[in-house]
Amino acid sequence: MEDVEALSNLNVRFIEAFRDGSWEKLQPVLSPSFRYLDGASGEPWSHDTYVENLDGHPSPSLTFDQLAIHVDGGTAVVSARTSRGPGKLSRYADTYERRGATWVCVHACVWPLQRPD
Repeated sequence: MEDVEALSNLNVRFIEAFRDGSWEKLQPVLSPSFRYLDGASGEPWSHDTYVENLDGHPSPSLTFDQLAIHVDGGTAVVSARTSRGPGKLSRYADTYERRGATWVCVHACVWPLQRPD
């Protein structure tokens, strides 16, 4: 249960960094070798592109629900649905690795969800 609580707290920090548009807040959560895959285009982003997309671009209305945390040994996947406003839904899957007593995010992917009819 400690791992789930720690990963839940890291997820909140991740979301808060995006709400604030703060690379400084997010950087400690990520592995130095972190990678991102844009689920809308299927393209991997460079580190610089990821930082530029976040830093100074706050999303104060960002919310999440449907949080799911799956831990398997020293690896975990944290996923949830996000909203940036009415009809702007996405889902993400963040992969974490345990390093010593801490967890770091090593990979993330976010993709848009279709609006239900």
